[in-house]
Amino acid sequence: MILLAFAALLLPGLAWWAWLGNRGDPLVSIAQIWGVGLASIILLTQAGFLLNIRFSRIEILALLALFALLSLLGFIKKGVRLERRYWLGLWVGLVLLGLASAWRLYQARDLLLPNWVDSQHHFLIVRAILDQGGLPNDLAPYLEMPFYYHYGFHAVAGLFTAVSGLPIGAAMLVLGQVLNTAVGLSVYSLGKTVWCNWRPALAAVLLVSFATRMPAYYLSWGRYTLITGLIFLPLAMGLVISIPREKRHWGNALALALMTGGILLSHYFAALLFGVFVGLSIIVSLVTHRRQLPLTLMRSAWVLNSLAFGFLLATPWLWRVARYSLGSPGVETSLPESLEAILTTGAGDYIWMLLGPTSNHWLLLPAGIGLIITLLTRQNTGFGLWSLAIAVLSLPWGLSLRPFRADHFAIVLFLPLVLLAGWFFWLVARWVGARLNRPWVTMLLLLLIVAGWTAWGFPQMRDILNPATVLVTQADLTALDWIAENTPADSRFFINTAYWMEDIHRGVDGGGWILPYTGRWSLVPTVFYGFSPDLRWTSELQEWGRAASQMSTCSDDFWALVEEAELDWIYIREGVGSLGVSGLAGCEWIELAFTNDSVRVFRIDHE
Repeated sequence: MILLAFAALLLPGLAWWAWLGNRGDPLVSIAQIWGVGLASIILLTQAGFLLNIRFSRIEILALLALFALLSLLGFIKKGVRLERRYWLGLWVGLVLLGLASAWRLYQARDLLLPNWVDSQHHFLIVRAILDQGGLPNDLAPYLEMPFYYHYGFHAVAGLFTAVSGLPIGAAMLVLGQVLNTAVGLSVYSLGKTVWCNWRPALAAVLLVSFATRMPAYYLSWGRYTLITGLIFLPLAMGLVISIPREKRHWGNALALALMTGGILLSHYFAALLFGVFVGLSIIVSLVTHRRQLPLTLMRSAWVLNSLAFGFLLATPWLWRVARYSLGSPGVETSLPESLEAILTTGAGDYIWMLLGPTSNHWLLLPAGIGLIITLLTRQNTGFGLWSLAIAVLSLPWGLSLRPFRADHFAIVLFLPLVLLAGWFFWLVARWVGARLNRPWVTMLLLLLIVAGWTAWGFPQMRDILNPATVLVTQADLTALDWIAENTPADSRFFINTAYWMEDIHRGVDGGGWILPYTGRWSLVPTVFYGFSPDLRWTSELQEWGRAASQMSTCSDDFWALVEEAELDWIYIREGVGSLGVSGLAGCEWIELAFTNDSVRVFRIDHE
């Protein structure tokens, strides 16, 4: 069923490829099938919301059968005949995808539920989608607030969960790691387009799959929405570059429109990165071909029309976001007071850590040389300037694009990093091969360099999880199952909390999973309540979260909080959080209801 679920994600893209896809490079084909497939699912989910269509299992299977039929008809109508060499490349690509996916799943081997704080509301949103058979208008009964979040990953995860039959948590872990792998395919597609050569593109995909910390480290944070956006981003960038070069545009123009919509609905930071690239590409094209402006505009018309169409496809949801969102984008500058401040404040330490480990720090050198060569030779100047912009915006000082911080740019710097480093490694290997007059040495040396860099960082890559971000133990999971089976649906739990950001508090253990996993309310009902446009309600939850973080015993303040928040249960994992078992010893009206290893669940008797 898991394989059937992945097939379901690919079927819309396969139908597009059968009728309109390019048969040039098998790895690019696989990447584009992924991109078009995911984007189609996301946009169809929006259409269902707008038309008030709820998707039952039967309707989902009917849609998948339709895409399977369209794929078959496309293959018959177009008389697809794939060369032997293409089939060989296709199998190599599938094997590479399988190995990289197995590696990503191995990295997640110790997790019982998706990791860290964001995963909790991602889980909750997927649950709401499954409950309602499509995008919900609001998150009731879990949270009394409208739903207007970027939903791309959640729509895909909902379909994958429904078809696979896996529990939501397991489905998110499996799907998330495979999507993480698919980012590598998208990187290959962009590299092949930028360098017009599959060898540096292959070096880049091997680096991003096995050698660099990012995006593997996204597992620690549960950044599934950004992963989804980063599948679309390199593919869309590649299409912006390649469409003006082509004679036939329909297939790739449609793909660009769909993936533009996919980016906009999957992650707004990925959309910003794409917008920066498009803007720089347009400027470079106008400056470079200023004497042939009419011809340049004509060649760019397909790209501009596709971008406009993709934006229109996403507009209904973006309008909804604009109605409810409290965010205010803008441009800010932050400059250090002096050179000494740069060296002593440690503001760049976190960025440097994100760019690590040491093997990744040294990868900055060949990537930097590759960037210099790119800009000096004026090859793919738009991509070079975009790479430079990402690097500059990763610095803790200088220009920032609110609400995104320097660390947001730092964790996506791997995209230009592996592409530029892979190209530099290829240039070096090709030069050595030419000097020795041994063409086979070129590819061997390229693979040895990549393998060496992978081996260098292997110990850090094998155990990629940050232990501090793991909130759920087996004892927590057992307790959550007990809560789901043995407590009333309207139960309200006290949990230990800690400060998160912007006056929002989070759960510190499995208690933070009570709402998404069991449907019962907890004192901090995931950090997602901070997105509510109801500022009074948000402020009340902020006060409760702050108060819970300071509780250490059943004091008058504790009972005041219990009464105000109408709490009737307490969840504690011993050794985590301010309130422990010892703090409840001897407290009246509190009785132990469940114990398992380090986790205790107490009932509050209000009678």
